[in-house]
Amino acid sequence: GTVIIPFMKLETDEDFEKLNELARNVLDFFAENALDHERTGEMIERIGLANFLEAMNLPVDPNMISQPRANPYFRSDDWDEQVAKWIEHKQQAA
Repeated sequence: GTVIIPFMKLETDEDFEKLNELARNVLDFFAENALDHERTGEMIERIGLANFLEAMNLPVDPNMISQPRANPYFRSDDWDEQVAKWIEHKQQAA
């Protein structure tokens, strides 16, 4: 499976309503875009996780994973930019 909303808190009725809204959106998107006999995960693989997240209006989060890294190398040439964007995103969410 793929984590699309990592660490979602479910402490209040509002939190549960957000989860219900997400589930309804996923089901609606699936009904419109899935092929016959295709599962949700297969549809996401076919269209791409980035396209699915865009359709669900969800921001990309570094905690979203589909599998552990097999390659220990990563690019760090824009590291400072990405950190600044992530910090700004977290401040806006707070």
